[in-house]
Amino acid sequence: MNDLDDIYRRLAIPRTQQDLAEDYRAALRHGGISAAGSAPEHARPIPLLAAAIPPSATVNTAIHTLHALPKNVEGELPGQLLEIAQRNVVDALRCCHQALELDGADHGYTVEEWLPIVYDIAGPLLQSARLDKEPPTVVQGTQEAISWLSRAIAELDQGSEDAPASLAETLARLLAVWTFTEAALRQRQSG
Repeated sequence: MNDLDDIYRRLAIPRTQQDLAEDYRAALRHGGISAAGSAPEHARPIPLLAAAIPPSATVNTAIHTLHALPKNVEGELPGQLLEIAQRNVVDALRCCHQALELDGADHGYTVEEWLPIVYDIAGPLLQSARLDKEPPTVVQGTQEAISWLSRAIAELDQGSEDAPASLAETLARLLAVWTFTEAALRQRQSG
C-alpha cells in the first residue's frame, strides 16, 4: 500500500535539534561513516559534490515516481522505490558531509559549526510537510537539494564564502528526504 498521507502526517511534527542530530547521525551510520573524520584522505570538495549528483538525481526520480503511483498500488514497488531513495540519499548526504568537512579544513571552520544550521533548516521543512501541496513537500525538497548542490559546486569553484551555507542548505534537504524514507520504510515494516 502506498499510504503517503499517513507518512506526511508523521513528518509534520516539531522536531528538536537533538532529534534531527540523531537522524543525521543515523543516516551517516547507514552510509558506513561516522560524523567526524569521514573524508577520504586525498579527496577534494568539488569532486565529492560532483559524485553526489548521480545519487541525488536517482533520489529525485524515485521520490517523484513514488508520489506518482496510485494510492492503492499493491506489491513491492513502493518499498523498492523507498529503498532506492534511501540508499541514494545516504550516498549524496555522505558526499556533501565530506565536502563540507574538507572545505572547513581549508577555510577554518568545522562541520559541527554548520550542523545546527542544517537542523534549523530541516526542522521547518519537515514540520511543514504536505502531500496536498503541488509539488508535495518531499518532491520539492529533492528538487531543491539538487539546485543547492549545483549552487554549492559553483560557489566552491569560485572560492565564495557562501559555499558552506549552500552545503548546509543541501544537507538540510537531504536530511529531510532521509527522514521521510526512514519513516516510510518503518511504517511499511510495521504494517
